[in-house]
Amino acid sequence: MKKYDIQMFAAYDGLSATAVEALAGKDLILSVWDKTGENLLAIKGQQGLTINRSADSIEITSKDTEGDWKSKMAGMKEWSIDTDGLYLTSDASHNTLSEAFENGDPVCVKVVNKKLKKGMFAGFAVITDYPIEAPYDDAATYSITLEGQGKLVDLSSSPLEEDTMPQGMPSLEYLTVVSVPGTDSGDTAVFVNPVLTGGHKYFYRTGKAPLTYPAYGEVISSTEWDGSSEISGLTAGQQILVIETDSAGKTVKAGAATISTKV
Repeated sequence: MKKYDIQMFAAYDGLSATAVEALAGKDLILSVWDKTGENLLAIKGQQGLTINRSADSIEITSKDTEGDWKSKMAGMKEWSIDTDGLYLTSDASHNTLSEAFENGDPVCVKVVNKKLKKGMFAGFAVITDYPIEAPYDDAATYSITLEGQGKLVDLSSSPLEEDTMPQGMPSLEYLTVVSVPGTDSGDTAVFVNPVLTGGHKYFYRTGKAPLTYPAYGEVISSTEWDGSSEISGLTAGQQILVIETDSAGKTVKAGAATISTKV
């Protein structure tokens, strides 16, 4: 059997493990907020998910257009989401969707990456199609079309400070962080609530606000902090992000504050 140089293939045309950042479709989950706005529910039984984004085409061709080629510009934009899967009648997510469909109410939806524990897209939408199929020789299934009301927010480019995950899905907990002037010039004293869990560690990073929160379970390599010592060398007005990790160095909690230093 012929042997191949794996390193040569991996390096071909710049391909490497770090360069490949493809997403597995199974990790993207559509969820919906219930009518109280307090609970984010992953839509149960889902199998397919399509996020549609499009813009109207406006023709701006004239006799002066160069080369006899039509010229166009983008007009109004719109988005919609199609999903389908196994129909579970007793599930809270389907009860929420059914009630919204019956009343013609908009719903707030969010697409999350369940592996990275990060939001990807969010927006308000109305349900325009909600058929249920029940063949005699197969499981009952549903399909839903949600048409957007206003903008579909891309959370990867506009991350949320508190990125809520659907119920039952482990997610980042949030720390209350306060920064006050320290004892000596240029120092800051940082206070965190709740206090550090036994066996856990604190790390911190600083920079211009807003700082990006790590994902739940993300391994952290920032500056370690003992949770009590004043910190020096920081820039007042910037942001400090305190990260709590478990014994394995994986993120479990985080919180940020604006830095205040002793003048």
